[in-house]
Amino acid sequence: MKNLIVSLILAATLINTPELVAAQAPQQGTIAQQSIGEAEIRSLMSRFDAAIRAKDSKGLAALFYDGQINWKATGHPKSREFIAQMSKQEIRALEDQGAHQLIGDPAYKALRLAENFGPPTIVSDGQLATVTFRYNFTANDQIQNWGSESWQLVKAEDGWKIVNLLFSYTLTEVAPMPDGHLK
Repeated sequence: MKNLIVSLILAATLINTPELVAAQAPQQGTIAQQSIGEAEIRSLMSRFDAAIRAKDSKGLAALFYDGQINWKATGHPKSREFIAQMSKQEIRALEDQGAHQLIGDPAYKALRLAENFGPPTIVSDGQLATVTFRYNFTANDQIQNWGSESWQLVKAEDGWKIVNLLFSYTLTEVAPMPDGHLK
């Protein structure tokens, strides 16, 4: 499939007819179209939040492209050191880790989990988008960790989907969340 796409792009470049160039050129979005796209992405963020709060594993997975959860975490060094001391295991700089693992774990069933977002920065061309924001993650209304988060999105047939999710974390045991972090 990848070779087919590359071949088509190359063929379009070689042919280079005005009609083909015009057909391939991305449409310049109006402000209204950009606002709709941002509203759709904010809706995705709201559904993400609702799925975590409801501990809805299936609903959360549905927000990812083809249901494939690609969720990575990178802890700040002192937080990784703290976890390594507690667990007696090495904590790598990048790990497969996220709230999706907690919401399906029976040990966390009684906890109220939530991820609180700061205002997002959304960069999009209407088909691809990157969303970044600050967050904090709470259990029973107590902040457990805080940091920054980045989502790479694609506009699929059924709306915006998360392709990759990457977040940094600092544990509150290591450093309290600074005032104004979510602003």
